[in-house]
Formats: sequence, C-alpha cells, structure tokens
Amino acid sequence: MSPSTSKLLTSVYEAVKDLEDLYGPSDQGVVHAKRVLVECLAQVRLIETPQEALLFTSARQLVDQ
Repeated sequence: MSPSTSKLLTSVYEAVKDLEDLYGPSDQGVVHAKRVLVECLAQVRLIETPQEALLFTSARQLVDQ
C-alpha cells in the first residue's frame, strides 16, 4: 500500500477507535466514522508488509463489530 494510504488508514482507524471508546459503537458519529474507514479500506490495493496486514485486519475487525 502506498505510504499516503497507510498513513490515512492509520489515522482514520485510530480516530474511529477513539470515538468508539468515548461514545460507544452505536453512536451516529461512530457509525459515520466507520463508513469513512470502509471507504479507506476500499482504497487498499496491495498489502506489502506485516504491519500493513495487521493494520488492515484490525481496521476490518473494527468496522465489522
């Protein structure tokens, strides 16, 4: 994945996780943030490193909750 995609995915993932911790998974803002994370995940075309794979998997799990 490109460095910019990796950075974006990391930032969005961390923000969604923080929002979910603060407001819970059913909050409308959290639900919207998860939609943004889904859009970021859709941009991932190639996972090149173990760290990227872990980030992608963690983000997917957060969205699927």
